[in-house]
Amino acid sequence: MDVRRHDYQAEEVLRQRVQAEPSRPEGYTELGAWLMRAGRLAQAREALHAGLSRAGRTSGIQHLLGLILAGSGDYESAERHLARAADRSPTRFEFVRNLALVQGAAGRTAASVATLRQAVRLGGDAADLGWLLRIGERALAESGVRPERLPPQPPLRDAAIEQVVSRNPEVAEALAARRDDLSAEDGQMLRAARRALVRLLAQHPSYPDLYFGLSLVAEQLGEIDRAIEAAEKALAIHPRYAEVCLLAVRLYERKGKSQEAVERCRQVAELKPQWADVHLRLGDLLSGQGQTAEAAEAYRQALEVNGRCKEAQQRLDGLIHAAAGRGGNG
Repeated sequence: MDVRRHDYQAEEVLRQRVQAEPSRPEGYTELGAWLMRAGRLAQAREALHAGLSRAGRTSGIQHLLGLILAGSGDYESAERHLARAADRSPTRFEFVRNLALVQGAAGRTAASVATLRQAVRLGGDAADLGWLLRIGERALAESGVRPERLPPQPPLRDAAIEQVVSRNPEVAEALAARRDDLSAEDGQMLRAARRALVRLLAQHPSYPDLYFGLSLVAEQLGEIDRAIEAAEKALAIHPRYAEVCLLAVRLYERKGKSQEAVERCRQVAELKPQWADVHLRLGDLLSGQGQTAEAAEAYRQALEVNGRCKEAQQRLDGLIHAAAGRGGNG
């Protein structure tokens, strides 16, 4: 008898780890693997499904759940979970390999051959896959069926960036640092980061930081409408997110929507009255709209926060002199 099936103390330790860190995916895979080895497959699936709804990065959970389902003969569900694992971690050789094997076991030879080719390109322990690939290709040739075409896979560097951003979304903000001379290589990296953020948002649609990162990346790619949409979604979730408000101001200015820019800048000034540069920015926006009295008040607010703000003083003086000139002409 396998004593692991009755080692409830070990199980309790694993469950406590999950409870202590509910967003840590490794806790669910460790518990799921332990339950699977103990032959308690239903409980293993239950633990992994809980991880899918709570953990941050779920590719490992999807992979293990796919293997359990494949072992029970549910190839359709297994393929679905394994495909998600491979999609979220496209450079993990074992994820792609196991997806190909399950596709083959399900009789989907064309799909299996296409995925096997992807696995072979990744390297790893791919030597044993050569004969499987040859068998699959021979079977397809004899049946006259063409292999399925997978979408073009991103270069390994881009796939690696996707993985890094999936684990640490704040990296996307660093990649989106503003620069005027965006190279083709920079664009590829940003698009890889964008793919990772979009996948994360599919799992966590209520995380404003993810929308903030997506907005920054979209702005750098020149996708201003998409950047505005992401910023506004972040603000709908977290209306007091001052940094996103400032980003929205910049985006609306780039679109020529001055009134929207003013409204968001007012919001930041209310949220962060101690930020002199925000009052200065508001003054510039209002001045550009011809609202000189309100612009002057914004410059005064900037000077109240920082009496050494030369730009605010110069622009306020300019408005005062312009108003005096108009009065003299009248």
